[in-house]
Amino acid sequence: MITRDPQKERRSQGVRRGSPAPGIRRQRPPRTFTHAHRQRLERAAEHYLQDCYRKQTAARASEFAEYLGVTHPYLSRIAPEIAGKTLRDLLRTKQLAYAVRLLRTTPLVIREIAVRCGFGTVSTFYRCFEAAHGVPPGVFREVKK
Repeated sequence: MITRDPQKERRSQGVRRGSPAPGIRRQRPPRTFTHAHRQRLERAAEHYLQDCYRKQTAARASEFAEYLGVTHPYLSRIAPEIAGKTLRDLLRTKQLAYAVRLLRTTPLVIREIAVRCGFGTVSTFYRCFEAAHGVPPGVFREVKK
């Protein structure tokens, strides 16, 4: 009587010992990110936004991923691990900081600031600005003079 050796059969099929059965993915250990990773991501976001400001185009997370040469789902998954906030929030925070600087230092109209800060529409700018600062940009400008 010949007995079958399942381990030998698995090895002959190219499956290593200790590996999961075909079709089952092994969980990777969580990746740890350092302060240097955060600095690189933030610097890349700054460069991308500067490019958007120069071209006066809307800043988009998907375009940022393309700018970095990675997929949008991948960047959206690792950005919170690196920066502690979502990719969209990371870009918006930087855009709003630039908007505050323009509001304080230039006489530009709000519409022009919205375009220069990479917001797709003026209403998006107003909505994001008010959510972040509690007042619309025009009121903010008057109060901070």
